[in-house]
Amino acid sequence: MTKKKAIIIAVAAIAAIAIIVLVVNSVSKVDYWDLKAGDKTVAVFSTEEEAEAVIAEVEGRYVKKDAEVKSLEVTPALTVVKTTYKKKEAPKPEEKPKKTADYLLKGEKAEVTYTVKEGDTIWDIAYKHDMTISEIEKINPDVDMESIYPGDKLVFSELDPIVDVQVVQLVTSTKKIKYEKVERKTSKLTTGTQKVKQKGKNGKKRVTELITSVNGKTTKTEVKKSKVLKKPKKEIILVGTGDAKKNSDGATYNGSGQAVADFALQYVGNPYEYGGTSLTDGADCSGFVMAVYDHFGVSLPHGAVTMQSYGRGVSLSEAQPGDLICYPAHVAIYIGGGQIVHAIDYGYGIGVTGLNYSGNPVVDVRRIFE
Repeated sequence: MTKKKAIIIAVAAIAAIAIIVLVVNSVSKVDYWDLKAGDKTVAVFSTEEEAEAVIAEVEGRYVKKDAEVKSLEVTPALTVVKTTYKKKEAPKPEEKPKKTADYLLKGEKAEVTYTVKEGDTIWDIAYKHDMTISEIEKINPDVDMESIYPGDKLVFSELDPIVDVQVVQLVTSTKKIKYEKVERKTSKLTTGTQKVKQKGKNGKKRVTELITSVNGKTTKTEVKKSKVLKKPKKEIILVGTGDAKKNSDGATYNGSGQAVADFALQYVGNPYEYGGTSLTDGADCSGFVMAVYDHFGVSLPHGAVTMQSYGRGVSLSEAQPGDLICYPAHVAIYIGGGQIVHAIDYGYGIGVTGLNYSGNPVVDVRRIFE
């Protein structure tokens, strides 16, 4: 055999092998496991166990510890289907079942438009959408949050779950029994002043409830059994009816109003508590102001009206951080830029709002630190 002929045969053999490999690869197949939500494939796994693990994670995500599950439904239904793919066209299988479960339950962001209704406040809207006012402002920069009207449009970005999980479960838990607050009027205290005569204490009860939830949010609760473990103790609050001092100028102190404002802002998000004076466990409007200034060594009374007799009166246009902003039966601390920090109510706790948050007029501005 000549050398030329040998080369031709070798090249032909290599080409034949390449063709065989190409043909084999084109018809080679692989079995994977498709996870479907209804008719849609949402993920592909190498093993059936991994796909089933996603379903187990989704179904168990909203079941409470030690609960007795009465029914559980995933919509659309999740199923696992064995599928044969051509190796060349096969999708890349998922490797983290928990990550897939998170995706199914959280979904993808979708833009939602909300139309302001009669009686809506920006606080109500923020609460309904589980957002802060600052977050709403960022995605609605052209809307004045202090002047919203029925018919105004607000845009929200919300997650739209791929599946909904409805769970009906019997849950037994220990709950607090909120103590009752009783007010007793006394002329020994000036109007607008209050004093806790007897501090209340919460009680405890063991409650068994049939709870229906969708994606972890309770839609229905039915109490099946309840037993008091400890009775609550009433809180007695003395409310002043005596004549208050006129709003003349009182003592002022050397200090930084900005430092007061900065200190007060540290407690935004903490709870409101009528009659309370704790910056962490709960305070009402005057209790919050009193506790903040107490940190700087200044003693103020526990009464929104009475505070109007302390410090030096200034005009609203002259207000500086740290000044007291006084409303009818309410008081706040000015932080600058037309905003105040104050203990608002049980729904919002300690928070930051604009000066006209409630529509009530500012009746006085008192400067404590010069």
